[in-house]
Amino acid sequence: MTSVKDDLPDHALALLGYVMDGMRREVLEQTSLIAGPAHGLRSSHIRLLSLTPVDGMRVTDLAERVGMTKQALGEFATGLEGLGLLESVRDPSDRRARILRPTARGRRAVADSEAVIREVESRWRDRVGHQRWDALRQTLSDAAEPDVSS
Repeated sequence: MTSVKDDLPDHALALLGYVMDGMRREVLEQTSLIAGPAHGLRSSHIRLLSLTPVDGMRVTDLAERVGMTKQALGEFATGLEGLGLLESVRDPSDRRARILRPTARGRRAVADSEAVIREVESRWRDRVGHQRWDALRQTLSDAAEPDVSS
């Protein structure tokens, strides 16, 4: 019988997916154990909140920043507003546009979540070795930079 770990695809997309899934599981487990606004937040919530500037950003610009459609981001943001983590205000320069910004509760959720992520990352660093983990982080950081040669 084939186990879950057998025959893993060897392409980067699948391997990164397995790593992301594992880290997401650990972060979710840890955030479900803490009290406060980060309790049980999914990694997608944490990502959106951490990419939303304190002074806010227009929905259209934030959607581009996080790689979502404006409509999808709007629905997602509505859920975070319901949790008291984001607030929506009208753009004073264009009353038709909405600006999203984290609330004090949302900023606390980001800080708490980032602490959990650092703990999880530290465990993974110990597991694979400090030098290899640091090289992986640097490689991912380099790969995440936009390609300006095109």
